[in-house]
Amino acid sequence: MKYATLIAFSILVAHTSYGQKTEYSAHLSSGGAAYRGASAKSTSSINLSDTNIADYTNNPYGKRLGFSYGVAGQVQRVTRKNSLLGVQAGYEVLRSRVSIASVSARGFNVQTTGHTSLTNQFINIHPFFGHRFALATVDIDLTAGPELGLLRRSHEEGKATAQGQTYITDLDRSHPDTDVRVRLNLTTYYKHIGLSLGYSRGLTDYYGGYVGGTNEVYSQVFRLGLAYRI
Repeated sequence: MKYATLIAFSILVAHTSYGQKTEYSAHLSSGGAAYRGASAKSTSSINLSDTNIADYTNNPYGKRLGFSYGVAGQVQRVTRKNSLLGVQAGYEVLRSRVSIASVSARGFNVQTTGHTSLTNQFINIHPFFGHRFALATVDIDLTAGPELGLLRRSHEEGKATAQGQTYITDLDRSHPDTDVRVRLNLTTYYKHIGLSLGYSRGLTDYYGGYVGGTNEVYSQVFRLGLAYRI
């Protein structure tokens, strides 16, 4: 609730300022997500359970990019000096990948080929500020700000093969409730149509609750998108 209040207050301040105009836009994005930090891995293994617990990937937080996509709405104010203040909110699916090099259980280990995808579903809120560089027929908006990702579901799907045998994982993973990030965007508009580039760097440690060893995993998101300025 406090985040919504802060965002509403920012929009109200922008709305009451003199000499500004309001712009509304819709955004579609694709790109890739991956993890960084000491515990992010390029390869991992599938652990086979000898109980009723489902088979799972030992470390699903991969350094490899997975296909991601999202949709969002945005409102921003543009001052007479081309300063920008706004907020973007939307839904996004972020997917990362890790290669599976082996499958193991008690007294059993075999080398495999395959990968695991970790899919996280977010509701994102991104207040931002920035500046517009206006050329003859093109507007270039450079913006930055915090991004709050409300993580609704984290799901693992893995598949690896060895000697004609296929091993599969399919389960929900525990996760933090929110992923706090910093975000940088560059959007170029020609009339109503825009092309955007973006990068988000996570500040939330997905291994924050683990004890012992070096446990640091942070998200990062690369975006390429289309925008329509209403």
